[in-house]
Amino acid sequence: MRIGLFAIIFCCILGFSGCILASNPSLNLSENIAITAASNSPRIHDDNIYTEGETTTIREDATDIASQQESDNFTEAVLSWNIPQTIQHIVIKAKEGQLEVFELQYMDDDGEWVTVKEVRDNLRSEYKHTLGKPIVTKTFRLKVPRRWDSRRVGGQSRSKRAEGGAPSAAEYRKIQEIELYYALPTPAADASPMQ
Repeated sequence: MRIGLFAIIFCCILGFSGCILASNPSLNLSENIAITAASNSPRIHDDNIYTEGETTTIREDATDIASQQESDNFTEAVLSWNIPQTIQHIVIKAKEGQLEVFELQYMDDDGEWVTVKEVRDNLRSEYKHTLGKPIVTKTFRLKVPRRWDSRRVGGQSRSKRAEGGAPSAAEYRKIQEIELYYALPTPAADASPMQ
């Protein structure tokens, strides 16, 4: 008798928790604001999945050793605007193997790059990330290492290390699309529809 009562109570609690969790509203997103950005490779944010752009060499203004090493070891795809943009949801699309390792960054008010997310072992062709707190910036960057140790299904490791010297074409990564969105206010359930 107790086991049956316990099972009924457990099922009721589980059912109510499922209703509560399912009732969380989904994020209401804006139009893709990456389309209005300026970049060195417009094909990475032209809202056309069938075109591909490439990351480019990092051009640093500073001449210190850290900036030089960053330029030697990474490539970038930078989007910039004349006025600050609010970003809360990021979508990166690339063919499998192009972007297994990368960083999502934005430039703060002091002109420093701030890493929002560091991604490792990404094997998906579409990567999505929603920020808990939106950022406001004029410049967004996808920072990609020139070389990395690739992880494949089954645990095999394929090395991408190359000899020193000038960068090869394979070190510039092809990107199909960068999409950036901000969250719109969700209409209240009891609000009357506009007429």
